[in-house]
Amino acid sequence: MVSKVLAGNSIKATAIENGINEGQLYSWLNKYKKDGYNGLVNKKKGRKSKNTTMKKKNIHKPKELNESEREELIRLRAENEYMKAENEIIKKEIALREERYAAQLKAKKQRLSKNSKKKDTD
Repeated sequence: MVSKVLAGNSIKATAIENGINEGQLYSWLNKYKKDGYNGLVNKKKGRKSKNTTMKKKNIHKPKELNESEREELIRLRAENEYMKAENEIIKKEIALREERYAAQLKAKKQRLSKNSKKKDTD
């Protein structure tokens, strides 16, 4: 598009023909005139890093485990699963206690409301 404008076509006609805003084409034309083809290439945005040594480190492939490490890993995984199951049981027990307590409170409120109605009618 920039080459068409440089060849003599109008900015407006070229922009309409290609379906872009003529301001955008005008901006591209100015960048081309200022920096040539490199002006049209997208540049990195943002602040440059202060410390170039803090680049991402290469993640190395983990080393192979020896037999004792493998056994310990298996044991720790089994222990982890056991603890997860134990935590689930505890959570269910707590939920059941809360349900029972809520049911007791509800029953107590109903008894109190029945007693107060009897006193009102007497």
